[in-house]
Amino acid sequence: MLDLSGFARMPQSPSQVYGEVAINSNLQADPDYAARFYGSGTIPRRVVAESTDAARYVSVRAGCGDNSATNQRCEPQASDAVARVNIYRSTFTLEDRDAPAITTVSGDATTESLWAGSTGISVGASDEGAGAYRLGVEVDGQIRSWQYLAAAPCRPWPGTERTFLSPKPCPSTVGGVQQISTADLPDGVHTVRVLVEDAAGNQTTAYGPVSKTLRRTAEGTPSAVGTGSPAGGSTSDPGPLNGTPAVSDARIRARWTGREGATRSIRFNQRPKLDGQLTTPSGQPIRDAFVRVTIRRDARNSPSFARDSLRTDKNGRFRWKLPTGVSSRALVLSYHQRVNATKAVASTRLNLRVSAGIRLSLSRRTARKGQTVTLSGKVLGRPVPGGGKIVELQARNAGAKWITFKTVRSRKSGAFSARYRFRNAGPARFQMRARARRSGDYPYATGSSPVRRVTVR
Repeated sequence: MLDLSGFARMPQSPSQVYGEVAINSNLQADPDYAARFYGSGTIPRRVVAESTDAARYVSVRAGCGDNSATNQRCEPQASDAVARVNIYRSTFTLEDRDAPAITTVSGDATTESLWAGSTGISVGASDEGAGAYRLGVEVDGQIRSWQYLAAAPCRPWPGTERTFLSPKPCPSTVGGVQQISTADLPDGVHTVRVLVEDAAGNQTTAYGPVSKTLRRTAEGTPSAVGTGSPAGGSTSDPGPLNGTPAVSDARIRARWTGREGATRSIRFNQRPKLDGQLTTPSGQPIRDAFVRVTIRRDARNSPSFARDSLRTDKNGRFRWKLPTGVSSRALVLSYHQRVNATKAVASTRLNLRVSAGIRLSLSRRTARKGQTVTLSGKVLGRPVPGGGKIVELQARNAGAKWITFKTVRSRKSGAFSARYRFRNAGPARFQMRARARRSGDYPYATGSSPVRRVTVR
């Protein structure tokens, strides 16, 4: 579409020559003009051309020509042009058939079976065409929400869905944590899919389709999970009594299995277990009761979220083995006298500290003076901060203190690399490692890679 106005002036007799403004959207030598205006005067502003899908270019021609067989020429005056055309706006449709590519997917939305209130998902994507545009949440085959993946100019023109002010409006690569709000999603068990769409409308599935239990708020209407265990409460209906006997002064105890104390530290990808017991004040077990679990990751501004409730056995005991790859987090285990109640009558807290996981490899095991070793590796825990994670590269002689010789920033994928040149001759043996420190944007404790060794001869 071309939106323009123009002015054509005839310096000679109107019976012999004419001024013209012509629009052509094909490559014919004698084209069929989409619009053509003759004579003197002003052409009012209007849309004068709408190209078809087959059009590959639009030309605007302003000139003068012969209106008879006299071959008289139309000469412009030195002080003014024959015609003037003002182009106010043009809209072009660019063809992009390549869908985005998904590079990484992680986060609580992928590991937890319950989405309540808000849940986080970290999606890395790339798109070589118009760029990665937005993240969509599909429930039971219907898109229920969209989130933009980048700032302007990756925003549509008001009132449109995919009209932009730039030929490539969105970035080629995107990443970082996106929060999915369940406030407008239906309660209950549903099939969900998370997708990434580029600016041209091409879509790629990032996660799913998979069944999830949805609840609009962290303390909203309960939904069945698994075999019917409630994961939250309702402010309007407290529901039936929770367990036998259901008391208002229950006692709950929990610990990390095989450990004393409320805090446990583990290596990355370990699977810790917790166990506990729910009783009355006199020690009588409360059986068949639901124990709610609320989790908050150890990262700045991380929201709390609920997971499937645990259920007590005939002795009032409950157990849970956490999945692999979890980050540092705080867990609150609580008992509510009624299954949908919002206020807990007993609760306890456990803390988990997970060391950052890092892989590291060296390009050589032996070297001489002046030679270089390449250190390459990857930060394993997710999500990686949007700007990458700072990694310290350290070395020492066996038994000596670690010395940081270089600091690098990983890519969004967690990968990093660096080089080190040996300036002194051997013989010497060095140990090397990579370390990631705890930080507010990365929910892991300080952790190091396995030690690698290199000999300088």
